[in-house]
Amino acid sequence: MPCNLHHRKMLKMTTHDAPPSEVLPFTSTRVLNAPLDLVWKVWSEAEHIQHWWGPKGCKLEVPLFDFREGGFFHYAMVFPNGTRMWGRFLYREISAPHRLCWHNSFSNDTCGITWAPFGKPFPLEIRNEVTFNEKNGQTTVVLTGTPHGATDEERAVFNKMFPEMEQGFGGTFDQLTAYLKTIAEPDS
Repeated sequence: MPCNLHHRKMLKMTTHDAPPSEVLPFTSTRVLNAPLDLVWKVWSEAEHIQHWWGPKGCKLEVPLFDFREGGFFHYAMVFPNGTRMWGRFLYREISAPHRLCWHNSFSNDTCGITWAPFGKPFPLEIRNEVTFNEKNGQTTVVLTGTPHGATDEERAVFNKMFPEMEQGFGGTFDQLTAYLKTIAEPDS
């Protein structure tokens, strides 16, 4: 199932003028001071992703990391107050080292899909696509997400939650940036 996003018409709209049946893609971009092979490695190996994925302030536990098309990344985000929130990726496409596509969901401890814990009718699944492109030793990461199989109400909530998603992915990308600095090889 291709994960291509065709959204020229939607780019001209803002989150406030999109009708409920329309969905705007959420996009977050980060330029990382690391080569493509290292960036791909930290996205594709459990020993690395557990150190940076998720919101700031949580510890990640990874009971399952099956990095292949049709495989799952199942994780628990454990917050300082002890709250545990489960999530999962279902990998749909892997085109090393330039592109990943997966369906992201909140989940339970057995990897089943659950509703978002924050009380709003958020879509059960978000289709995420990440592209990686290197130039002059830096890698640009572009994450684009859209609801998958969502109702009009869920799409409307998704469209209105961009500020929260920007904050969440911004924090995740900040952690990725910091983690890359800890594992980068020193200049010779």
